[in-house]
Amino acid sequence: MTHLGWWFVLAVCIGLAQPVLWQMNLKAAEHSGIIEAAVILHAIGAVFGILLLLATGRTGSWQGLIHMPWWAWLAGAIGVSGMAILNRAIPIIGIAAALATVVAAQFIASLLFEHTGWLETTLRAVTPMRCVGALFLALGAYLISRRVDRYSQPKPRP
Repeated sequence: MTHLGWWFVLAVCIGLAQPVLWQMNLKAAEHSGIIEAAVILHAIGAVFGILLLLATGRTGSWQGLIHMPWWAWLAGAIGVSGMAILNRAIPIIGIAAALATVVAAQFIASLLFEHTGWLETTLRAVTPMRCVGALFLALGAYLISRRVDRYSQPKPRP
């Protein structure tokens, strides 16, 4: 497998881990609260990241942070907000519907970013084939999400 191929394998692994991750998030939210869980889980992630830095001996360029664009600092707020919103949405619409909608929206937004270069995104062609792919993702999200309430029956808890 090529070097590039491994990145796709890792992306698939991250995708496969998402339902597990969101069930973990939901369990934390059930025990602490929706926003509280989002905050504490991000704090745990930050501690884990610091441990990774220490374990790998990487130091990066901490001074580079002062040169970051102002909007890059908003990533943490968007991450916590997104987690809190999905912690509320998933019990209502389900993991599959929520993640399908998120993925379709991410892809469509990514095409717009790559087309316009917004937020310093590398420009890439938005080809008709990529637009068809976006249409199929949106259609898939719709099919997965439609009439969720009709078939939803909560599993009885032991």
